[in-house]
Amino acid sequence: MALAPVLRRHGAIGWGRALQQAAALACLAALVAWNGRVLVPPAPLFVKRAVAARTVDVLEPVDVIEGAVPAATVAGWGELAAFTAVHAPGGLRQGVTHVWMRNGTVLARIPLSPVRGGRAEGFRTWSRRRDLRPPLDGRYTVDVVTTSGQLVGRLRFTVTP
Repeated sequence: MALAPVLRRHGAIGWGRALQQAAALACLAALVAWNGRVLVPPAPLFVKRAVAARTVDVLEPVDVIEGAVPAATVAGWGELAAFTAVHAPGGLRQGVTHVWMRNGTVLARIPLSPVRGGRAEGFRTWSRRRDLRPPLDGRYTVDVVTTSGQLVGRLRFTVTP
């Protein structure tokens, strides 16, 4: 609306018309800015560390799974944990979700506390699955995704029969 005096041009058009043109320009600028947001790259989030484990204690995974673990061991544990350290730029707060899948089927979507950027080793977070039911064997993936659906990283492990 601050452009109305410029648009009026020393009386060439009235104030009402100048205000209408300024409003139209403001709407056009807002539309261009809204559609131009896709040109702005997303914040550079990435998973710095991702492991599956029996549990997490004092922000560190316990009994880390190195690629594969027997189903009998997992059944004895009674739970599985996915631990991820997400790197984000300083000052950024971004909500993330762990999406647990077994053999491509989604088991759970677990929203986590928002990642707070600025730590060199990444923002440590984890989720647990305690509702384990047979059959446990299969290929597991835990996707780390933002609230807008951007894939940040993926954890893979296998539970053998």
